[in-house]
Amino acid sequence: VLSGPLATIGNGEAWSAEMAVEDFGTVLGKKIELIKRDHAYNPGVANEKAKELYEKEKVDMIVACPNSAAALAIAQQALLHKKPFFSTSAGTTDLIGKHCNRYVIKWNYNDYMLATTVGLWGAEHLGKRWYTITSDYAWGHDLLKHFTAALKKKGGIHVGNDMVALQTADYSPYILKAAKENPDVLVLLNVGPDTVNSTKAAVQYGLKKKVKIVHALLFEPNIRGAGPEVFADDYVGGSWYWKVNNPGAREYADKYLKKHGERPHFMAAAVCSATWQYLEAVKRAGTTDAETVIKALEGHTFNDMFANPGYIRPSDHMQIAKAYLLRAKRPEEIKEKDDYFEIVGTVPAEEAFGKEGQFGCKMKGF
Repeated sequence: VLSGPLATIGNGEAWSAEMAVEDFGTVLGKKIELIKRDHAYNPGVANEKAKELYEKEKVDMIVACPNSAAALAIAQQALLHKKPFFSTSAGTTDLIGKHCNRYVIKWNYNDYMLATTVGLWGAEHLGKRWYTITSDYAWGHDLLKHFTAALKKKGGIHVGNDMVALQTADYSPYILKAAKENPDVLVLLNVGPDTVNSTKAAVQYGLKKKVKIVHALLFEPNIRGAGPEVFADDYVGGSWYWKVNNPGAREYADKYLKKHGERPHFMAAAVCSATWQYLEAVKRAGTTDAETVIKALEGHTFNDMFANPGYIRPSDHMQIAKAYLLRAKRPEEIKEKDDYFEIVGTVPAEEAFGKEGQFGCKMKGF
């Protein structure tokens, strides 16, 4: 997605794919070609673009694609065309559950991981009474379900929730309603402009001074755009941050900064890793044949700038690694460009991503 509400995610992903392809050079003696398409956050367009890429452009794999409905459409095209799709930026657990298939590799994160990571850690460290404000579509509903389950495991109490339409400008009614419940923690299960608008309302009405704020997703471009003071001392789960102690992470972040004037968010880093690991699998397999390459990926453990180690679970194709808890820094703590977070905790891979077989994947395809 290169336009629409999540363009900042999509552009970062495209830049990262370019960097991975450029750095990898050639594979099996051939130059690697990258083709970019924009689905503009529209699942129908994503479906058509995927069909076109597999049929007309004869691509060997598709990577990225923010938006769960769009990713599910591409997953079906991947199954039909028997070609890999590395889903790096869609959250739905259906990709490793009821709609899983052997041509889909789920890289980076999913809703269960985001919600479980902040739910488990947060209930222990931030307080017991939690109020949620949730984006009213499949992604938000999925997050809410996983989040409340994680919270209860640690004795947290869910004191209320509001479902809010996408791209709502005025969050004041929801913030005021949340304040009446006197929570310890406010959870904003939203993304992009909704994250910014809801957090600004929490600041405006003084709720931020009384409670901890936890986000489902919070990206460097959000903080850069709204200002670090808006998000100071807020918390979020993530699979990566550019200051992680992984081999090559800092070098990648520095190169990205030099090329694009900003540090990479974790969605961008995931695309770099997924592209690189796909190309490594092609090299190991000695072919671009989809079934052979997928077999070379199943059960594979790797160490790179993104995951150290990362593992591709054969039963549902979820790439798992430890998850991170991030605290947004206060303005005076920021010492270098885009140094917006501090890593305050980690959750082991199996705990963050769920156990094998948990999501009911019955693998379709070869």
